[in-house]
Amino acid sequence: MFTALYQVAKNTFREALREPIFLLVLLSALVLIGLYPLCTMFVFRAEQRLIVDSAMATTMIFGWGVAILIASYAISREIDNGTALLLLSKPVQRPVFIIAKILGILGAVTVFWFLAAVGTLISLRTACDQFWIDMPLFWMYFVGILLAFAVAGIHNYVAHSSFPMVCVIALCVTMPLVAVVAQFKSTNGETTGLSWHVIPALVLILYSVWAMASLATTLSTRFNLVSNLLLCSVLFLVGLMSDYLIGRFERQPWFDSVPRGQGYIWMAQYDFAPTEMGVKKWNKPVKVDTGDEPFVVWSDKENPGDLSDQGSNAAATWKDGQGWKNKVDDLDDQPYYMATYDSVTHKWDKVRIRRERDAVSKEAKGLEAKFTSHVFRRSVNPPVTPSGGTYDNPLPAGGSFFATALYAVIPNWQLFWMADALAINKSIPTAYLAYGAVYAILMIAFLMVLAVALFGNREVGKQIIT
Repeated sequence: MFTALYQVAKNTFREALREPIFLLVLLSALVLIGLYPLCTMFVFRAEQRLIVDSAMATTMIFGWGVAILIASYAISREIDNGTALLLLSKPVQRPVFIIAKILGILGAVTVFWFLAAVGTLISLRTACDQFWIDMPLFWMYFVGILLAFAVAGIHNYVAHSSFPMVCVIALCVTMPLVAVVAQFKSTNGETTGLSWHVIPALVLILYSVWAMASLATTLSTRFNLVSNLLLCSVLFLVGLMSDYLIGRFERQPWFDSVPRGQGYIWMAQYDFAPTEMGVKKWNKPVKVDTGDEPFVVWSDKENPGDLSDQGSNAAATWKDGQGWKNKVDDLDDQPYYMATYDSVTHKWDKVRIRRERDAVSKEAKGLEAKFTSHVFRRSVNPPVTPSGGTYDNPLPAGGSFFATALYAVIPNWQLFWMADALAINKSIPTAYLAYGAVYAILMIAFLMVLAVALFGNREVGKQIIT
């Protein structure tokens, strides 16, 4: 089985590199990336951002395009011309066949991404300054491309080999050589080297290209090129807007007190009165316990001690005590109270945040029975404004399970786009790359299972019977 898996994957990889459309899309992407330094003359102090944004977008869009095209050629065309029937008539099981196809296509798009990523690094090095372009390196970039085409032409003439495949292999040699020159080449007496800090962002682009390649291959088991291209385009657009279209309806449970875990602490509140039938929208969630102003402390005691004046810098003078602690995770139980310090008035604002309704007198009526409910959740990104809840059950609705499942299944392409973070000089954590890898691997595994299920009863011989 593993021998068949390897052989089919290898042949799929080689056939993908032999496709003229693969070389054409790759050449278009490399030429565009190489020309971006010329556009930096029309921006002011944003040349690096222009190249990063444009090159990453080119890599992503063209990578998705080549993934859809070669996936359709590798599956649909082999079904139509009888190649798939020939392979499946031998001891090659259908699951092995389709999984090997996905692995071979993933290998091909990885080669595409590698060359585009190297081209991006060279282009960033070419745009040395707002008013200066390293023209020798600029021309060297395109000479490397022409040299690869020349080698492929000569090899094709002498050995009658596949021109596209040899050209891609030659590019895998010439482009890294140009990158090495760019790393050590000096400009105006200075050696700046390549912008290695963008590599994590480029790796995330690779994850997105892998996901699209797996998706396109899965759909190719049932659809032809045109239908596949249309469906992938729809899923691409929906995935780009999934946060707005689906994410705001996903299940985001809120809690009566601060939950333990990772992420920022967000708080929403609403003033409940016994005459209200229900809640439409709570107040917009705000981030608390940020480490900056205002200074926040917590207590898990029902009757904590008094808080003293902390001066103008409470963060520096504060010491845990009297049942109050600065870090909510240091508490033994869920907090009952939250206190916020005003550094101007030197006063504390103590608020009950747990089982607030219990503090209302049972004899209270009307507006006297009114209370303010506080709910919390943890997340890295700002949560949507919660809705729902009643006077007797002052907790908002958790959201839709269907939207949560749909949000998890549809790829969220924004998770792979880190150009904005690079623009403000933020580094991409290694943990985020690891989470992105896990997300991509799980998505590929899910799509492999789906592809096996779709291909399980696919008719592969009917098209060639005349």
